[in-house]
Amino acid sequence: MNEFSAIINYIEEHLEDNIDMKKIEQLARVSEYNFQKIFSVLSGLTLGDYIRKRRLSKSLYDLRETDEKIIDIAFKYGYSSSESYSRSFQQLFNISPSKARKEQHELTIFPKLSIRVQIKGGIQMNYLITNKPEMMITGIKESYPNITVGQASIPKFWDRFNESDLFNQVINEKSEHSPNTILGICLPREGEAYDYFIGVYTDEKTTADKLETITLPASDWAVFKAVGKVPEAIHQTYQDIYESFFPSTTYTQKKAPDFESYPLDLNPMSENHITEIWIPIHKNN
Repeated sequence: MNEFSAIINYIEEHLEDNIDMKKIEQLARVSEYNFQKIFSVLSGLTLGDYIRKRRLSKSLYDLRETDEKIIDIAFKYGYSSSESYSRSFQQLFNISPSKARKEQHELTIFPKLSIRVQIKGGIQMNYLITNKPEMMITGIKESYPNITVGQASIPKFWDRFNESDLFNQVINEKSEHSPNTILGICLPREGEAYDYFIGVYTDEKTTADKLETITLPASDWAVFKAVGKVPEAIHQTYQDIYESFFPSTTYTQKKAPDFESYPLDLNPMSENHITEIWIPIHKNN
């Protein structure tokens, strides 16, 4: 929580200039990709959305309390033109910057996030720490530039996959010795970009034209069970992982692929559905 608070303060101090993701990575003590994911789980919005809303909220003060030109305010908060600033302002406040300055409507700003320590009953989390050698996975992937695009695109990716011939092609690649599951894997790239891979455990590289085989590196893993309907149970379990598990243990998440394992023979809308969440970890000294 101390790291999270330091990052919020850093962002607040740099709303009018460049926010250095390498600095945030340093303060967070995890990779940019992992922090973006953790921030989204804990706050309910992406880091980019939070920064945008805080900058626009701060710009409202400048509109009403200073004589600065709208174009200068736009540049001050990182917009390349008054038009792009006005579009974002209108989207957040449902009014144009010029009207907000002239008409003094009552507008609700987006406040700085605050960190509160809440004492509540301990959460009993069932998890397994396990070590696995390299794992070969065959399937298909899509690439996303950031968490925001990925969160919007992944459900559509699954829909297209489930309704296409690729589903049977991928399932036919599954090792007969592996669990009867299909995996959704996040593969971090540089910054907050990542690939999302839908696939199955396999014993050898695929020869199919539309498929590819990847290798997950050997690692220690923390494995959690999300029991209940998809995606609600998964969201709640991720929240418990980042709010309770990591703060209360000596483990840290690696910058490495993490994945969810979905049983092929259970209804994802069932209250008894079990999704396994696999997170690569290392133990702090």
